[in-house]
Amino acid sequence: MLEMQFKCSKMGEVKYYLGMHVERDVEKGVLRLHQRKYCEGLAEKYGLQDGGKPATPLPSGFTVEPCADEEVVGESDRKLFHSMVGSLNYAANHTRPDIAFSTSRLASVVSRPSHEQLEAAKRLVRYVSATASVGLEYSGVRQRLQRGAADVKSGEMLLSCYTDASFNSVKADGTSIVGYVCLLGGGAVSWRSKKQNEVGLSSCETEYMALHHGAKEVVWLRRLLEELGVGQEKPTVVFCDNESAVKLAKNACLHGLTKHIRPKWHWVRRLLDKEVRLEIVKTHQQAADIFTKRLAEADHWKGMKLAGMSVH
Repeated sequence: MLEMQFKCSKMGEVKYYLGMHVERDVEKGVLRLHQRKYCEGLAEKYGLQDGGKPATPLPSGFTVEPCADEEVVGESDRKLFHSMVGSLNYAANHTRPDIAFSTSRLASVVSRPSHEQLEAAKRLVRYVSATASVGLEYSGVRQRLQRGAADVKSGEMLLSCYTDASFNSVKADGTSIVGYVCLLGGGAVSWRSKKQNEVGLSSCETEYMALHHGAKEVVWLRRLLEELGVGQEKPTVVFCDNESAVKLAKNACLHGLTKHIRPKWHWVRRLLDKEVRLEIVKTHQQAADIFTKRLAEADHWKGMKLAGMSVH
């Protein structure tokens, strides 16, 4: 496609690009992306080769909140924290959606980290290095397993999206964490974990905000895919595990519990049955759960699989 617009030099099949390994299995129809070399090097970069191999990004019961002045680390440790979060963020944005939530939360205190938060960042580096073989995988088989064989035609690439929110999870200001993941070919192609700026008054409202963020990404991806020749014939399914939020999106009637919601959040209604179709998903099948909260080990690894990740 690029050759139609620009003069290009053919250098063979891409295998390594900006720290990312690209692996293809043509016979099985599988594409894998990972950053094994980059992730393995993080522990050595920060002198954290020893200290165990954590099975989850953050320790049990750990939350990220602003700390008191006496708890703030010194300048050298602050720079170390800043560097680690930046290095982790590069992996989180490319092939490691499993650390998107953890990295986003640590980044929120990058200017004033506490000693506990510094140790959490070191643990996260160890986790990433210990799980360096984890990455993204795309294939028609994975897509059919996720969507059901009846929903996917042979050779068809269907875009889907999962949205979720963790209500009132940031105790310092009462805001919530929202997240989404967009899947194509059974693997994640876009994801985000974000602290919501507005305070939601209910779980329904925060889940509704998450729907808005996910729907915006879906619209952009649909247009991008159309330009790439992989246009989506049907509306993209956006999955949400909050029945009230889905009903609110489908019902334009205002009532006492929702009339205060800003008009911009209702934008998703304009997309229904055109570019987006909403469906309710059971909580244990929620692929976006991993982007809104810390999960126990078993749930964390299950969430990674739901988000289109695999161990290579």
